[in-house]
Amino acid sequence: MTLKSAAISAWLFTLSAVVVLAQTPRQVSLVITNGIVVTVDGSNRVIDSGAVAIDGSDIIAVDTTENVRRQFRARQTIDAAGQVVMPGL
Repeated sequence: MTLKSAAISAWLFTLSAVVVLAQTPRQVSLVITNGIVVTVDGSNRVIDSGAVAIDGSDIIAVDTTENVRRQFRARQTIDAAGQVVMPGL
């Protein structure tokens, strides 16, 4: 194996590790799903079928249920079943 091919192999290995890590959902304490999320951000967004990811006492994400499920894995999940969720209050 030449130095050039070894360097390319190392680069490809590193790139594949980064891709795998980018696709691995982050572990959080709690995810509340399927709620009508009323935000208190500057836009006062209302997200139907929204979700909130929480880790400890920190709100990590507020987005659609689909996007939060893609990005996070929770130790506990609460299905809000269409009820209003107001993170930050």
